[in-house]
Amino acid sequence: MIITVASTKGGPGKTTLTLCLADHWHRTGKSVEVLDVDPNRNLSQWLKGAKSPIPWTVVDEDDLVDAASEAEQRSEVVVIDVAGALARGLVYAIGVASAVLIPARPDQKDAIEAARTYQHVTTAERQAQRYKPNIMIPAAAVLMQVNKRTQAAGFAREQLAAFKVPLLSAEVPLRAAYQNYSFFGMPLDDAAVRNDFAELAQAVEAMIHG
Repeated sequence: MIITVASTKGGPGKTTLTLCLADHWHRTGKSVEVLDVDPNRNLSQWLKGAKSPIPWTVVDEDDLVDAASEAEQRSEVVVIDVAGALARGLVYAIGVASAVLIPARPDQKDAIEAARTYQHVTTAERQAQRYKPNIMIPAAAVLMQVNKRTQAAGFAREQLAAFKVPLLSAEVPLRAAYQNYSFFGMPLDDAAVRNDFAELAQAVEAMIHG
């Protein structure tokens, strides 16, 4: 299973989503590997600094297809963190994915960029269907930093629906643990965060198998 976490916009929570999903599946006993295709290398630097047991590989975009194929043979779950600024890398990461997750904060700009990212997915799917007519690339936006006390998340859901972007049923709420993890350890050390990502991972697996 290869999960690509992608966005054409910086700052929506891509690295947090990648890290927490990989950490969740690792804690459930699955073999997990992370591919860091983002030139900023934020994910791999953090995993190295935290001495995480999750293996990671820094990959250049032109090497991504081969690296993903090799990682899939070694591990049950491969999570790819790719920057939207990498045109080829984004296309390659979508093409090899079992599912694509598009993080977006409850913000109009994030919703617009989520729609642009989803358009890349549908384009890649149509291209693949020229050779395999039944192939599908499941994809969905994931709302990040959701504050239930505000109406912004509702507006974001409406905007994504208007753009015809599928939305994952599970969301990532606004919690201090996500902001503090770079200083105090893995986010899933927090029980509430573990619950968040148990629900999210279940929704991702249902999207793939459904």
